[in-house]
Amino acid sequence: MKYIKIFMLLAVISITCACSNDDLSSESIFDTTSPERNDFDKWLLSNYTNPYNIEFNYLYNDKLSDNQYNVVPAGMANSKAMALLLKHVWLDAYTEVAGEDFVKSNTFRVIQLIGSPEYSTNSSIVLGTAEGGIQVTLFRINELDINNIYVNQNEPYRDKSAVPLDLNYWYFHTMHHEFCHILTQQQSYSTDFQTISAGKYHSTDWINVADTVAPAEGFVSGYASGEYNEDFAELFSTYVTSSPTAWQQILDRGVVVKTDASGAPIYAKDAKGNYIYLKDANGNLIPETDANGSFVPVTDSNGDIVYARDANGNYVYYTDASGKPYPMYDKQTSLFYTTDANGKNVVYFIYNGKLYSVKNAYGSLVYQKTQEGNIIYDKSGNPVPEYFKVPMFEYKKSPEATTTGRDAILSKLEIVKNYFKDSWKINLDTLRTAVLRRSTEASTLDLKNLK
Repeated sequence: MKYIKIFMLLAVISITCACSNDDLSSESIFDTTSPERNDFDKWLLSNYTNPYNIEFNYLYNDKLSDNQYNVVPAGMANSKAMALLLKHVWLDAYTEVAGEDFVKSNTFRVIQLIGSPEYSTNSSIVLGTAEGGIQVTLFRINELDINNIYVNQNEPYRDKSAVPLDLNYWYFHTMHHEFCHILTQQQSYSTDFQTISAGKYHSTDWINVADTVAPAEGFVSGYASGEYNEDFAELFSTYVTSSPTAWQQILDRGVVVKTDASGAPIYAKDAKGNYIYLKDANGNLIPETDANGSFVPVTDSNGDIVYARDANGNYVYYTDASGKPYPMYDKQTSLFYTTDANGKNVVYFIYNGKLYSVKNAYGSLVYQKTQEGNIIYDKSGNPVPEYFKVPMFEYKKSPEATTTGRDAILSKLEIVKNYFKDSWKINLDTLRTAVLRRSTEASTLDLKNLK
């Protein structure tokens, strides 16, 4: 046993001596030198990193990219432009409404730019990706036309592949969508949201749901129909980036008109069996129009136009400023009815391929005739001209329709609004106003010079 103890003692002494004789290097194994930064890097440090703790990567980083896709790096000029755009339209909008601390506490930690598109396995193009609320990646940066900035707030069904790229769709909408995911991962929204469209989600075939038909099913887009978390984020991002005009178009798509066996619309009637007509915001009936945009006159069983009469049963004529009726000429028979800039009912005709008002005289006078076809003369023996009579016009009838799609969207929107108000103290309409205003200003920004 003593030999063993002596051996162990010698071993300890040997180890101790060995350690004491090795000199450790004073140089760190880590690179502690400050990186060289160009002007863009310094601008990003001042505008993204220092105030918001966001690392903005414009250089390709294979550790931050999905290597199963073949993509190319983003160009410097377009990366600068995108950094300026995102700051003004997205980042500053939340700072304006919710404050810098809110943004710093909740936003992405990494923004990665990629120059080319990325396609998913179902052949859909990827607008952007977000990973665990930490990183968001934006694609197609090299396709940004700095000299032709286009932001579409009013036409939700414009061709998304059209150029110039719609920045609202490809980038701003994406940033709002992915940011919404971060917020809902931190504070949950009401489970009532997922019950509204329960059983209607397209978990595997959402790619086949066109944006134009999605509202009829209760979704603002085809992508929203995939599952309820995407539905929530998509509804939020669509609402804050869409003008009231665009939002109304989406809601209108959520109304499905009922049709008969022939496919013709079925129009609603009141309790007395009379048609119910649509009215504008001022309560006025809305005239029906044909393919040329002209009002459609009422016709009788013989196909003849039915003309308006006053309280005494006399025809109502188109008149000039002094009240004198316009006489009819034989070259002015193909008529188009509309309103002028003042909303006054007017009538036009086409002559030699050009549009003229009825006050323009062309051709020979048309005279009033008896049922037998004889010209009518006045007391002085002069033939009586035919005057332009005002027709009775068809007005837009209210169709019978199902509004379940629109109702579902509005119900879900109410939950989204309450969530942002209760969980984050953000009024969604106030945020929307800021986002739309800043998006409109995008085309006025100097995207070539850092400020």
